[in-house]
Amino acid sequence: MKVLHLLPSFSRGGAEAVAETLLREGQRRGVDSALDALPEGASLRRWALGRRDPGGIVHAHLPWPDRLGAALLAARGRPLVVTFHLLPEPGRWPRDRALGAPSPWCLRAAGRVRRSVRWVALSRHDQGDLGALLGAPVEIVRNAPPAPPARALTMPWEGPSLRVVTLGRLSWQKGLRRLLRALASPTLRALPWQWCAAGEGEDRAALESDARALGLSERVRFVGARNASEAFDGAELCVFPSVREGMPLVPLEATEAGVPVLVSALAPHRELFETLPRALLPEDEARWPEALHRWFTDPPARLALASAQRALLGDDPRGALWAAYEGLYRALTR
Repeated sequence: MKVLHLLPSFSRGGAEAVAETLLREGQRRGVDSALDALPEGASLRRWALGRRDPGGIVHAHLPWPDRLGAALLAARGRPLVVTFHLLPEPGRWPRDRALGAPSPWCLRAAGRVRRSVRWVALSRHDQGDLGALLGAPVEIVRNAPPAPPARALTMPWEGPSLRVVTLGRLSWQKGLRRLLRALASPTLRALPWQWCAAGEGEDRAALESDARALGLSERVRFVGARNASEAFDGAELCVFPSVREGMPLVPLEATEAGVPVLVSALAPHRELFETLPRALLPEDEARWPEALHRWFTDPPARLALASAQRALLGDDPRGALWAAYEGLYRALTR
């Protein structure tokens, strides 16, 4: 079996990490695996039409559905697995970057004319939306945390106060402004805590300004890009307040690192922790200070949550990820 992983991505995120995890897991098992990523600054359509080694299965990892046309062009009729990592909000689907047509139209057309394809979503919520557009069966394969990288940088923790961390791009999608507002509440301001936000992004200057305006600049640090091993080293609580996600890796990485994680009440987060609803922040953002107060002041509860979340991950999450996709690969070669 040969597997070519396609990455039509313009930046690095969860789709890229999952593709690299599957590449390594396949190679460890003797599978002829390779990865073809969009070069920086390259034309997506030209890259999709470029020459590739014939034969084998193509697995396209789409960080956004506007890359589906590129995946179809690159596969050239070969058996194809397509994983959708994040879907747009209803009514806000973009045009396909390679075909120029609306993404929903491309999905409907692909669902009708492609037979040697396995469509993959990351959650039941996305499975329903994709299935309705494709008119074809959609599998669910949950993400797994990438292998923890080596630590090179340390986190600037100071003193004995509670160490709270976030990890991810500094953008509206990650919901950091609403976490800042909760931390500025009288309920939490009186407690001893420090928050390190690991990541870079277009909202960094605005978030730093917000922290100053709220009087939190001495307790909040924007520490720049960190890998998961670095970000979670020494942390006692991870908060993941996103406003939109597919099936994010950060809660899984925190769980594997033994750090309890609280997540916003999005559909994929509810699915991820459906047996641990206490890990969900309230849907009403006004109740976050009250909910966070409990976790900030109850170390035994944090330890119990970390243990329960780690049990959900299983003994070999990356092996389970590979096994799920291997089943799809083999079904396409029968």
